[in-house]
Amino acid sequence: MQSDAEFLGLRPGDEPGHYHFRVENHLARLDGHLYGGTAIAASITAAELLSERPALWMTTQFVSTAPPGADIKVTAEVLAPGRRTNQVRVTGTDAAGDVMFASLGATGHHRAEGLKGVFENAPTVDPPDASEPSNPFAVLTRRLGIDNPFPLPSGGSGFAAVIEFREPEIRQHPDPGPGRLCLWVRRCDRAPLTPAIIAYIADLVPLSIAAACGVMAFGISLDNSIRIGAFDETEWVLVDLRPHLAVGDYGHGAAHLWSQNGRLLATASQSASMRTVDIAAFRNRVSQQTS
Repeated sequence: MQSDAEFLGLRPGDEPGHYHFRVENHLARLDGHLYGGTAIAASITAAELLSERPALWMTTQFVSTAPPGADIKVTAEVLAPGRRTNQVRVTGTDAAGDVMFASLGATGHHRAEGLKGVFENAPTVDPPDASEPSNPFAVLTRRLGIDNPFPLPSGGSGFAAVIEFREPEIRQHPDPGPGRLCLWVRRCDRAPLTPAIIAYIADLVPLSIAAACGVMAFGISLDNSIRIGAFDETEWVLVDLRPHLAVGDYGHGAAHLWSQNGRLLATASQSASMRTVDIAAFRNRVSQQTS
């Protein structure tokens, strides 16, 4: 929990359950504004710190974004305390008191001898060492067969400044279909990945929706959800993206998150408002700005 708080810059406030963080580059989208994955990661971390129990699930409604440098207040509440399970609510607000995100979830203690099982199959992919360094935009443009109009600047921007991506060859997928994408992901500092940081990483479902539709598009998060299983200590996580449907410029899909050892760590889902990109117009605008 403490390493997650350090990664997010999540600092305690004056009362129990009160925290705050600043929108820094690594907690932002490419435009510098608050990233949806940061909202759910902060919600998980605050809930775990307050309840002193690991997170079981969290769903985060991304209400609004915040500009670079904004201070976000995070308030965690235990709505229903139990001997084993706590139901929690987490709210993120800006300095004006406007809601940026609202989360519901649960934390709890696992029974060592309780029910257990994994009922999904992992895709067969190349290991991280045999996979190509990449980034989400390069993965999408390669799938679409076009030149990447969004090369990331040296050193990365937004979440890409602290997250390393590699694209493996998919040898076999248990649920083949349009838009299936796999990415190996790790922290650049190689710290072990936790549920909060995996939730931060899993905000990639719109990528697979765009690939399935065969268009260059990006998504603005409406919600991010994660359901958490048993965790291996793992440096790399395979993000297994599976789009479900798109209608009227809204897209929905899921991500399965696998450890290097093939353990299913968590399942995530996301809904997003999708926006297609006119690549020719974008390249023309960039050319005019640089000429």
